Amino acid sequence: MTLCAMPLLVAALLPGSGAAFGVATNASFARIRSVSSDFDRKAGVVLYEGNVFVEYGRDYTLNADRVFAFLAASNRLSRIVADGHVVISNGARVGTCALATYRKARGEIEMFGDGKAGTKAVLVERGDRASELAGDRIRFWLDAEQVEVSNAALATEHDGKEKVL
Repeated sequence: MTLCAMPLLVAALLPGSGAAFGVATNASFARIRSVSSDFDRKAGVVLYEGNVFVEYGRDYTLNADRVFAFLAASNRLSRIVADGHVVISNGARVGTCALATYRKARGEIEMFGDGKAGTKAVLVERGDRASELAGDRIRFWLDAEQVEVSNAALATEHDGKEKVL
């Protein structure tokens, strides 16, 4: 297990859970837990590996095999790349994919399927507007109701029956 100390990343050991770090952002605080981590101060990149769990603010969580956190010159989070069995959730929506990127400046998340294995990125909405959206690439914005999809397949519930569009 590798732990590092830096101004905005505070390292701590949690019993049985490996490394835990907090990354300061402009809007909120991202808490990241993993089995191990490695920090390249010069490049401004932190690699988290093994059962990575990210809590971003109060609304979003992310689980993955590996997460790269890219820091801007101010040591603030600028981008996250999650790789391997990625699950992103905000309660009402759950996304699953092979690879995901989060670009803080744009407030944008892109999810990618695994082209080699034929696995699609999937975004599921629960509740009154239940639907499932699948595609090679799904891009959405955290503060908007806009979603872009490449090679889309959409299933919605209409009058209690599933409808594939």
